[in-house]
Amino acid sequence: MQEKRHSPRKIADEVLVVSDQITGGQIGRVVNISAEGLMLLSEEPVITGSVYQLDMLLPDSNEGFQRISFGAEAVWCTETSQPDSYWSGFRIIDIGNDDVLAIDGLILDWHTG
Repeated sequence: MQEKRHSPRKIADEVLVVSDQITGGQIGRVVNISAEGLMLLSEEPVITGSVYQLDMLLPDSNEGFQRISFGAEAVWCTETSQPDSYWSGFRIIDIGNDDVLAIDGLILDWHTG
């Protein structure tokens, strides 16, 4: 299968929770991420082809968190080998420049995956 990503994703070195802006419910935890997309591990499947408005909390240097918000299309979803667990892939389609920089800064600190 040919790789379609423009930038490599980095495996998350810490727990990053992604939630739905509309419902406030947790969508899943980040497995890997780039400024163009992310893969999540979740307890519920996502609807492929749907656009989600998402929030993610990133740790910041002041021992707090920075919330970034973005729109992402669910590109694929599949069950894991564990019951009630799903892998899902999202393509980020709407994100502010500051939020892209926040993601880039975070993954620069992570180990190469």
